[in-house]
Amino acid sequence: MTRNISKLTILTAIITMAFNICRADEPMVVTTWNIEHLGSPGRGFGGGFGGFGRYSQPLRRDELPRRTPEQLKNIAKFIHTNLKSDIIALQEVAITHQRRHRSLNKPLDQITAELNILQEGANWSYFLPYTNVVPEEEDERNMFVGFLWNQKRVRLVKVFEMSMVDQVLAGKELFARKPMIGYFEEVREDGSPGIDFVLVNIHLASGQEHDENHLIAMTLIEFGIAMDLAKHAVSEPSVIILGDFNENPEREDEEGKALTSPAMAEHMKFKGYINLTLPTMEFTRMNNKLNSLIDHVMVNRSAQALLLEPKAEVYKPGGGLLGNKEMFAPWRQTYSDHFPLSFKIKSGHDNDSDFFE
Repeated sequence: MTRNISKLTILTAIITMAFNICRADEPMVVTTWNIEHLGSPGRGFGGGFGGFGRYSQPLRRDELPRRTPEQLKNIAKFIHTNLKSDIIALQEVAITHQRRHRSLNKPLDQITAELNILQEGANWSYFLPYTNVVPEEEDERNMFVGFLWNQKRVRLVKVFEMSMVDQVLAGKELFARKPMIGYFEEVREDGSPGIDFVLVNIHLASGQEHDENHLIAMTLIEFGIAMDLAKHAVSEPSVIILGDFNENPEREDEEGKALTSPAMAEHMKFKGYINLTLPTMEFTRMNNKLNSLIDHVMVNRSAQALLLEPKAEVYKPGGGLLGNKEMFAPWRQTYSDHFPLSFKIKSGHDNDSDFFE
């Protein structure tokens, strides 16, 4: 009897140890998602599947309404069940109000509240940039980038907009939506700090034909990251630039001629970045031709060592790399015209030098 109890005790200890190791080693899931006018008018603009205007499928004349409370709950369920994200770099989020100088978004308030209900022990929060004035409720240009994250899994150490000067170059504003830097640190199972890394959330000028504008903007962003980090007393070599680049390096005409300059993609390769968005995905946005591969994740040399795999996964309704286009228009009514991209970062202990070391 005593021997059986001893065996049971040892077995229980082994199972508990294995469970704790497994939990501690869970990778972090990082997602980028253009959520299409969350809290501002203009949903469905640009046509495509589920959009409005002459190029919409099916044909629709009026814009999509703001999301209902039930739709916002479904977005939270989608994040919880399908994406399983720990951090989401969001684009096209409106600032609907402020409290104690903090910029807020009413739909995102509802999404975070629902996530905290769905996930036991979770503590979801979000950050949007400060503005001197809350934009008008009917302003379609009320679109910013921001971060949504689960504080149980990661800690946001520093967050700030990049110190970019907006100007018109190559036909468009460079930084109508300023890039945002988030310096994140893993929270391990025992509460200790783990791997840390920098995410740079960007939303470049609309229009895939503005590839020269995108090249200038990306060159300035990549060049300015180290300086902006130093201004905020951050020394972190692992950098990931992600978001809506509005540029498809694979775009070609019917004869196979390139429609987009490869300059930006080649420049980032030269700087040591790899792109986790794969050509086999074909599209990350549901335009009519389903050839809009414009959401990207670029990872520098240092951050590549943190990746579980050197590729991102795209979610499309219907599954697989291409999804089921019959499901796209209904899906857009609740979610977005963009499909989220996710990748995984390993759990581990930080071995970088601190800014003051």
